Amino acid sequence: MSKSEPPVEPDLELSDYEGKVLVAWTDTHKKSTLMLFILLALSGQPRWSGQIRDFITDLSGAYLAVDEQSMHRALRRAEGLNLITHTLKPSAGTGAKRKIYELTASGERVLAGYLRGPMAYMTTKLFQDATATARHAQPR
Repeated sequence: MSKSEPPVEPDLELSDYEGKVLVAWTDTHKKSTLMLFILLALSGQPRWSGQIRDFITDLSGAYLAVDEQSMHRALRRAEGLNLITHTLKPSAGTGAKRKIYELTASGERVLAGYLRGPMAYMTTKLFQDATATARHAQPR
Protein backbone atom coordinates (compact mmCIF):
# COMPACT_ATOMS: atom_id res chain seq x y z
CA MET A 1 0.00 0.00 0.00
CA SER A 2 1.22 3.42 -0.70
CA LYS A 3 1.58 5.46 2.43
CA SER A 4 -0.16 8.77 2.36
CA GLU A 5 -1.82 11.12 4.72
CA PRO A 6 -5.42 10.05 5.21
CA PRO A 7 -7.96 12.60 4.06
CA VAL A 8 -9.08 14.75 6.96
CA GLU A 9 -11.72 17.45 6.95
CA PRO A 10 -9.99 20.87 6.73
CA ASP A 11 -11.63 22.12 9.93
CA LEU A 12 -10.58 19.03 11.92
CA GLU A 13 -7.31 19.82 13.61
CA LEU A 14 -5.31 16.85 14.87
CA SER A 15 -2.32 16.96 17.17
CA ASP A 16 0.89 15.37 15.88
CA TYR A 17 0.16 12.32 18.03
CA GLU A 18 -3.44 12.04 16.74
CA GLY A 19 -2.18 12.37 13.16
CA LYS A 20 0.31 9.54 13.71
CA VAL A 21 -2.39 7.32 15.23
CA LEU A 22 -4.69 8.04 12.28
CA VAL A 23 -1.96 7.30 9.72
CA ALA A 24 -1.05 4.00 11.43
CA TRP A 25 -4.69 2.96 11.73
CA THR A 26 -5.34 3.91 8.09
CA ASP A 27 -2.34 1.87 6.92
CA THR A 28 -3.55 -1.19 8.87
CA HIS A 29 -7.04 -0.73 7.43
CA LYS A 30 -5.70 -0.51 3.87
CA LYS A 31 -3.73 -3.72 4.24
CA SER A 32 -6.65 -5.67 5.71
CA THR A 33 -9.10 -4.30 3.13
CA LEU A 34 -6.96 -5.00 0.06
CA MET A 35 -7.88 -8.70 -0.22
CA LEU A 36 -11.60 -7.90 0.04
CA PHE A 37 -11.33 -5.21 -2.64
CA ILE A 38 -9.40 -7.54 -4.98
CA LEU A 39 -12.08 -10.21 -4.65
CA LEU A 40 -14.82 -7.62 -5.17
CA ALA A 41 -13.05 -6.33 -8.29
CA LEU A 42 -12.96 -9.82 -9.74
CA SER A 43 -16.50 -10.79 -8.74
CA GLY A 44 -17.93 -8.95 -11.72
CA GLN A 45 -15.40 -9.83 -14.40
CA PRO A 46 -11.81 -10.89 -15.05
CA ARG A 47 -9.35 -7.98 -14.90
CA TRP A 48 -5.65 -7.27 -15.13
CA SER A 49 -3.82 -5.64 -12.21
CA GLY A 50 -4.17 -2.07 -13.48
CA GLN A 51 -7.92 -2.49 -13.80
CA ILE A 52 -8.09 -3.96 -10.29
CA ARG A 53 -6.12 -1.00 -8.94
CA ASP A 54 -8.47 1.44 -10.70
CA PHE A 55 -11.49 -0.43 -9.31
CA ILE A 56 -10.11 -0.10 -5.78
CA THR A 57 -9.49 3.62 -6.23
CA ASP A 58 -12.99 4.13 -7.64
CA LEU A 59 -14.73 1.94 -5.04
CA SER A 60 -13.04 3.72 -2.17
CA GLY A 61 -13.63 7.18 -3.59
CA ALA A 62 -9.82 7.53 -3.91
CA TYR A 63 -9.36 7.10 -0.14
CA LEU A 64 -7.42 3.88 -0.75
CA ALA A 65 -4.60 3.82 -3.28
CA VAL A 66 -2.53 0.74 -4.00
CA ASP A 67 1.01 0.86 -5.31
CA GLU A 68 2.07 -1.69 -7.91
CA GLN A 69 4.31 -3.69 -5.57
CA SER A 70 1.59 -4.08 -2.93
CA MET A 71 -0.94 -5.01 -5.60
CA HIS A 72 1.22 -7.79 -7.03
CA ARG A 73 2.13 -9.10 -3.59
CA ALA A 74 -1.58 -9.30 -2.67
CA LEU A 75 -2.44 -10.94 -6.00
CA ARG A 76 0.24 -13.60 -5.42
CA ARG A 77 -1.12 -14.18 -1.90
CA ALA A 78 -4.70 -14.54 -3.19
CA GLU A 79 -3.54 -16.90 -5.91
CA GLY A 80 -1.57 -18.95 -3.39
CA LEU A 81 -4.78 -19.30 -1.36
CA ASN A 82 -6.58 -20.55 -4.51
CA LEU A 83 -8.99 -17.59 -4.35
CA ILE A 84 -8.00 -16.30 -7.79
CA THR A 85 -6.24 -17.61 -10.86
CA HIS A 86 -4.77 -15.99 -13.94
CA THR A 87 -4.37 -16.60 -17.64
CA LEU A 88 -1.88 -14.95 -19.96
CA LYS A 89 -3.37 -12.98 -22.83
CA PRO A 90 -1.62 -10.87 -25.45
CA SER A 91 -1.81 -7.14 -24.81
CA ALA A 92 -3.19 -5.20 -27.75
CA GLY A 93 -0.52 -3.54 -29.86
CA THR A 94 2.50 -4.72 -27.85
CA GLY A 95 2.51 -8.47 -28.19
CA ALA A 96 3.44 -8.69 -24.51
CA LYS A 97 1.43 -11.11 -22.40
CA ARG A 98 -0.74 -9.69 -19.66
CA LYS A 99 -2.00 -11.62 -16.62
CA ILE A 100 -5.78 -11.57 -16.49
CA TYR A 101 -7.05 -12.51 -13.03
CA GLU A 102 -10.39 -14.06 -12.14
CA LEU A 103 -12.06 -15.56 -9.10
CA THR A 104 -11.97 -19.28 -8.59
CA ALA A 105 -15.07 -21.10 -7.33
CA SER A 106 -13.39 -21.17 -3.93
CA GLY A 107 -12.78 -17.41 -4.12
CA GLU A 108 -16.46 -16.83 -4.91
CA ARG A 109 -17.52 -18.88 -1.89
CA VAL A 110 -15.01 -17.22 0.45
CA LEU A 111 -16.09 -13.74 -0.70
CA ALA A 112 -19.78 -14.61 -0.23
CA GLY A 113 -19.05 -16.04 3.22
CA TYR A 114 -17.06 -12.97 4.25
CA LEU A 115 -19.78 -10.58 3.07
CA ARG A 116 -22.52 -12.59 4.81
CA GLY A 117 -20.45 -13.17 7.96
CA PRO A 118 -17.79 -10.80 9.27
CA MET A 119 -18.83 -7.90 7.00
CA ALA A 120 -22.60 -8.24 7.47
CA TYR A 121 -22.63 -5.72 10.33
CA MET A 122 -21.91 -2.92 7.84
CA THR A 123 -25.42 -3.23 6.38
CA THR A 124 -27.23 -3.01 9.71
CA LYS A 125 -29.14 0.16 10.49
CA LEU A 126 -27.49 0.41 13.91
CA PHE A 127 -23.98 0.42 12.39
CA GLN A 128 -24.95 2.91 9.68
CA ASP A 129 -26.60 5.19 12.26
CA ALA A 130 -23.58 4.97 14.59
CA THR A 131 -21.11 5.85 11.84
CA ALA A 132 -23.33 8.68 10.59
CA THR A 133 -23.57 10.08 14.12
CA ALA A 134 -19.79 9.83 14.63
CA ARG A 135 -19.10 11.42 11.24
CA HIS A 136 -21.28 14.43 12.03
CA ALA A 137 -20.27 14.87 15.66
CA GLN A 138 -18.28 17.98 16.49
CA PRO A 139 -14.84 17.10 17.93
CA ARG A 140 -14.07 18.52 21.35
